[in-house]
Amino acid sequence: MEDLTLDADLIFEDRLTKLEKIIQLSQQEVERTSAIAKDASNKAQLAVEQAKEAENAAEKAIKKLKYATKQLKDAKVMKIAQKKASKKSAIKRAKKMAKNKKADTSAA
Repeated sequence: MEDLTLDADLIFEDRLTKLEKIIQLSQQEVERTSAIAKDASNKAQLAVEQAKEAENAAEKAIKKLKYATKQLKDAKVMKIAQKKASKKSAIKRAKKMAKNKKADTSAA
């Protein structure tokens, strides 16, 4: 009878030891996966921050592009206006010169 009790105690101790090992391994696995999850969370947070920075940079680039486009358009308008003004002044000069030549020829 004592042997049965001794065997039962050994079986119980053996099972208890196995369960303690399983619990210990499970705790280690939880710690490992928690560390992996934390690392992944940090990387995701960094990626979000970088995405926000990239978005801000893109918005600034869009604003600069719009400003540059407006300046280019204004420059084209100014160039056209200068050409027209140049033509008008050339016409005025030509008329003036023609008038002066008439006056010179009529005085002679």
